[in-house]
Amino acid sequence: MPTAVAGDARALFLACCLAAAASAPLRAQESGINAPVPTWRADHHMHVASPDICVRIGDCVDDHDPAIVSADDAIAALDSASIGRGAVFSSAYLYGLPELGLDPDEITRRVRQENEFTAAEVSRSAGRLVGFLSVDPLSASAITELDAWRGSEILVGLKLHLTATAVDLHDADHRGRLAAVLHAGAAQGLPVAVHIGGGDFGSAEARIFIESVLPHAGSSFVQLAHAGGGYPFRRDHHADILNLFADFIAADDPRTRHVSFDLSYVPAPEEGPEIVAALSEAMRRIGLQRFLFGSDYNVLSPAGQIAALERLRLTDDEMQILRASCAPWVCTKHAITTHSWRQSDEQGTTKQP
Repeated sequence: MPTAVAGDARALFLACCLAAAASAPLRAQESGINAPVPTWRADHHMHVASPDICVRIGDCVDDHDPAIVSADDAIAALDSASIGRGAVFSSAYLYGLPELGLDPDEITRRVRQENEFTAAEVSRSAGRLVGFLSVDPLSASAITELDAWRGSEILVGLKLHLTATAVDLHDADHRGRLAAVLHAGAAQGLPVAVHIGGGDFGSAEARIFIESVLPHAGSSFVQLAHAGGGYPFRRDHHADILNLFADFIAADDPRTRHVSFDLSYVPAPEEGPEIVAALSEAMRRIGLQRFLFGSDYNVLSPAGQIAALERLRLTDDEMQILRASCAPWVCTKHAITTHSWRQSDEQGTTKQP
């Protein structure tokens, strides 16, 4: 990136983030609402789910008939934890679960319906929520679905789940399909949230992702769900993956300049003190300004995830970085593809004064 453009992006990112924080009390006063100023600026990893997903998968809000996870549920969860805004991911990728046994045509149809459901819910949130569409990257219709949402001001990002959709990075065809979807998302300037971890996905697979897949995201932001972890749980995989990313970031590798990490379900309950300490050390190597608060609602509540972060034994200053952090795709619609996290690393732009 030319120096002048980098400087402009750095200034824009800082101005947008600080202006949003400074104007929150004023907006509350002008609206006549005695709303408290949020303690946390954003939850970067939430879900909504349609009745069909709830029937097939479960884990939905029990007191709805039919079962559903709605925008109202997400906003209530934010309010209960004093959080300002949320990024909600479509659950459409779940139709790619091999266990569901759906044929390609039904996957295509159901994915569209679930993305439409997510868009409808986000549109009712009065600006509290931003939405991400999702697809099965191995589906032949994945790029067509992306194109259908081109220019949407409601679904402003893309969610991919490599474990749920059985992506095997050792398979050249799978790598090619995933790379093509990332490239298509990048062509639209979409930030991409990717769940990479869980099961047999370890540092070797993470290296393949960095070296062979991540370059296809271009200058788009890539948010790694669960800071690279996930289920099924495998001891040491999470810390090994995060430390590999730390190595690339410490070397200022251009492939990782737009990578951030959300802390949803981090640390996982199965991760004991030794693993948790290794995760905290890797986070400090990377820099706390690259980490974004997320809860994985409705798997875990935002309030529950805030409590879980205590196990990381972060300092007060480090916790304040997380409380104040709000990614550009959540807090501003301006120039979300022109900022690299290296600029934040150098300038500390995610901190509030």
